[in-house]
Amino acid sequence: MGIAVHELLMLEYFKEYEVIAGRKGLQKEIQGVTLLEAPDALRWAKGKELILSSGYVIHQEPQCIENAFQNGSMQGTSAMMIKRGRYLDEIPENIIQLFDQYEIPLIRMPFSVPWMELMSQINTAVMNRTIRRFRIHSNHSIQISDQSYKVQKIRKILQAVEVEMKFPAFLYDLAEKKSYYSSPNFQRITKFFGLKERDYWDPSTPYTKHTLCDYIHMARIRLINPGNMEGPRVSWITIPIIMDGITQAYFVVMESREFIDYYDEFAIRIAFLTLLGVYEQIMIAENMGNIGFENFIHFALNYSEKDVKKLFYQANIQGISINTSYIYIMIHQSTPFFDVRNERKIFFEIFQKSQIGKHGKLAFLDENDGLILVETEKKYGKKWKKETIYELLKEFQKNIHEKFENVILKFGISMEEKTLLDIKDEVEKCRKILKMGKIILPQKTMWDYEMLGPLTWIEIPEDELEHLLIQYKELMKEEKI
Repeated sequence: MGIAVHELLMLEYFKEYEVIAGRKGLQKEIQGVTLLEAPDALRWAKGKELILSSGYVIHQEPQCIENAFQNGSMQGTSAMMIKRGRYLDEIPENIIQLFDQYEIPLIRMPFSVPWMELMSQINTAVMNRTIRRFRIHSNHSIQISDQSYKVQKIRKILQAVEVEMKFPAFLYDLAEKKSYYSSPNFQRITKFFGLKERDYWDPSTPYTKHTLCDYIHMARIRLINPGNMEGPRVSWITIPIIMDGITQAYFVVMESREFIDYYDEFAIRIAFLTLLGVYEQIMIAENMGNIGFENFIHFALNYSEKDVKKLFYQANIQGISINTSYIYIMIHQSTPFFDVRNERKIFFEIFQKSQIGKHGKLAFLDENDGLILVETEKKYGKKWKKETIYELLKEFQKNIHEKFENVILKFGISMEEKTLLDIKDEVEKCRKILKMGKIILPQKTMWDYEMLGPLTWIEIPEDELEHLLIQYKELMKEEKI
């Protein structure tokens, strides 16, 4: 990926640059810049370079250009620029003929232009061109549940990578466990080499790893076959998308034909930053939505009959239907000196990555309690099974415990599927389920109304209840009862 010679010369900065030979090659792509100030300098050319020269070496060694064509080192270049009037008043006719013959643009450039300034202009032109290809327009109306924005933008960026660089690209979203491809080319290469998606960031076969950029953890991974060093090998560039210390996704560019070049690295960095911007925008929208939803829940728990219209209005702002039924789940933690609200961001990230987060919404009520609303699955033609809800909560509980070792979440569950107009009663019920569950079945961390039944509503002081439960548990051992 670079920039065509004719595209470069169309820019305002290059209006005084004159093409004197090789016009048929103006479509050639520049992928780097090198200086010709020694007769054998082109021995180290990789190909597709723009060659810059003051003309000194040609003045001193008139045969050097002809020799470069004879040994084939000039034919791989994209163009050559020579300063006007520095060491050569006129470009020799035989040199012009050679550049015409091999269709390599030969360009006379102004005498006064510094090399650094010229190189900077070329780099800027390449970056601006790439940024235009990857440009993502801001979407101020993005909704929390609108995954189409994320999907569309990721696919657009990956497709632009392959169009620009001719290298297929891939992104794996860890939270969604979803793969995105620039085209089927990436999957074909994956299948050909017997790779799995996880191999792109955690290879299961021998490989080498070369860091390209420490700051963004950009690295080249290349598979090796110790038993067949001459056999087919493949390499790719991997960059993790990390936010707040948590890896959200892996961005991969396949080096299917050859190694990426100097300007390809520009494109990869720009694509990475654009992808990062998409994730940041989604996260900001989700955080705003979480706070808005939490404020709505607090309002709903305290509204009166005269505030019903306002309740409907606030629900509409949050994109919530008052008439939708929910399963209500109260969360409680009792770890001393731990405030769940202080870890709000991490809790929400773990919640969203857990399966329960795909179906529910989370709000914190105070430093120890939270509320999960799980939308009922009636719209899918079925209802939630209690066992399924328990499994989802166990995963969330486990993920929280892995992050916060001393925190064990406990849950009070009401499976009755009530609307938000019933939120006060349902939350109160969940609180009582939690309270009685911890006393009656202390070995558990999840309780539901069916498990406790009328015992949920027993209003007996806890010290007296403990004494009654001792007798109750003894009676339960009697076979006649």
